[in-house]
Amino acid sequence: MRNYLRLILFSMGLLAGVQIPGWLELYYQRVDARLQQAETSLAPFQANADEHFGGALDALITHYRSNPDPVVNRDADSIQQLVAQRERLTSEQALHSALWFKQLTHLLLRGDRALIEDTLTHYNYVVPLNQDAMTCGLLVALLAALLGDLFFSLLAWPFKPSPRRRPEFR
Repeated sequence: MRNYLRLILFSMGLLAGVQIPGWLELYYQRVDARLQQAETSLAPFQANADEHFGGALDALITHYRSNPDPVVNRDADSIQQLVAQRERLTSEQALHSALWFKQLTHLLLRGDRALIEDTLTHYNYVVPLNQDAMTCGLLVALLAALLGDLFFSLLAWPFKPSPRRRPEFR
């Protein structure tokens, strides 16, 4: 029975592990899409900054903030948010070329939580047959099987019969 449980854990780990590279790819597709959206939204302001402030968006934002009109003042906040979003997404996008385990570590420790939740919500399970997916799947499967075996061993330990001592004859 224990061998069947180990096989089940291995299979579940394999299926879960092959999902990781596909999920990472979807995450970075979402990063790219949002970065393009931020660039498109910033384009008219960047054109204005290019024409009047030598391309410096910070100077345009400062100019908007110094304007007494509250509508123009709020536009400065909107532009600042777009600039911050572009910088954040650009730094996220830079990790797309890293190895899958570095990407995963980054997302688990410092990833954009809203974008991660959005990606998980829209993820469809697939079984890709590429090197990253197979490597990741095997690693997760082995880990699941080993942890499951350790868990079952710990559960069975109190019930394991103690070794009998044979009486010594002299």
